[in-house]
Amino acid sequence: MRKLLALCVVAALVVLPACDSFVDDTDDLIDTIQDDALNDAEQVPFMINGVQDMFAESLDDLTVLSDGLSDAFIFDQDVPNATFPTYRDTDNGDFTLDNNSVDGVAQSLGEYRLLADTLLTRIENIDQLGPDEGGFDEDTQALRQQALYVANLHGGIARYMLGTYFSLNAGPSAQAQPGGAINRSPLIPQSQLYSDALAKMQTALESAPGDYERRVTNSLIARVHLFSGDFGSAQQAAQQGLQPGDDPYQALYSIQDANSWHFAAGRGRNQFVADPRFSEDDPRTPVEPLEGNSGAIYYRQTVYTAQDSPINFMDWQENTLMLAELAMRNGDDGTALDLVNQVREDAGVDALDSVDMQTIIDERDKVLFARGLRLVDQRRFDLWHLPQGTWRFLPITERERNDNPNID
Repeated sequence: MRKLLALCVVAALVVLPACDSFVDDTDDLIDTIQDDALNDAEQVPFMINGVQDMFAESLDDLTVLSDGLSDAFIFDQDVPNATFPTYRDTDNGDFTLDNNSVDGVAQSLGEYRLLADTLLTRIENIDQLGPDEGGFDEDTQALRQQALYVANLHGGIARYMLGTYFSLNAGPSAQAQPGGAINRSPLIPQSQLYSDALAKMQTALESAPGDYERRVTNSLIARVHLFSGDFGSAQQAAQQGLQPGDDPYQALYSIQDANSWHFAAGRGRNQFVADPRFSEDDPRTPVEPLEGNSGAIYYRQTVYTAQDSPINFMDWQENTLMLAELAMRNGDDGTALDLVNQVREDAGVDALDSVDMQTIIDERDKVLFARGLRLVDQRRFDLWHLPQGTWRFLPITERERNDNPNID
């Protein structure tokens, strides 16, 4: 709507160049702001909200597609209202480069990354937020600290997303060339994106407003280290991460800006449905039965039952399971068992008597249900479920390849 309204105004200026009074008497647009006006301390909260909104807009679509590509969710046209060919291709790992579902999330992610980086630049350029002879007043210092934290944290998250979910080619990682481009750069490999993400998250720690934000950031740092195979650094960060009882770090939605799970794999519309291994009997994988056109029974996720259901991007349960996995890798099965049972007890599930690495994988599969992380675990633990040669990441899109001369 914003782009359409702006286009209408431009069209009016072109068609009616002599109607000065018409233009002069028109009120300013209420849902846009001139770029220069953002170079003001009063606009910093507006820019922070913009970054957080684009984080949410990127995360829901990205997690839907990631879980659709993984073995956690399936697409079957026997399911009522399952009609999107782009979702069918996602489920099959058989993408065309012009898949518009992937293109949509790629554009959102690019805008999210840009807004986070631009916020950082504007903070540095806004005179009112710079030190003066009297130094910062308390309110200005708090605003500056929050903005620096948000800009660096989300700049890191955006790079983590780009490195985790996109690749140049199909097939396993060595062949796929996971990574992405920023500002029409050549392909930035996953390892470099992870390194850049970690650097930004470490910088975010320096301006974290409080202990909770520091624990959230450390948990995210631990996840990036875990996914990159640096288990020692992952353990060090996770030990400083979220603790039992901490609130989850969430992406928030509204009726006006709905969570895509509701319409892509939920009660709003049935496109993806949960794999049959997810049972109604386990509170960690909430699902409900859904009858197919043929009479077959499928299972629809009920993690996100409403348009404004939030998504847990990081919580203490994931942090605890990371610590359990790292303890298992260190040969400390007893600690791993205690940590797994701590998470199970919180969910009201009976304790286990023993654990191994397969237990950790299974626990992550359930606890992190419908969060877009199963795809990463399938790659990490060599659990790929589709034929050889299929995509294991989302493809770098045709739009990016056409617009960026540095991407082959």
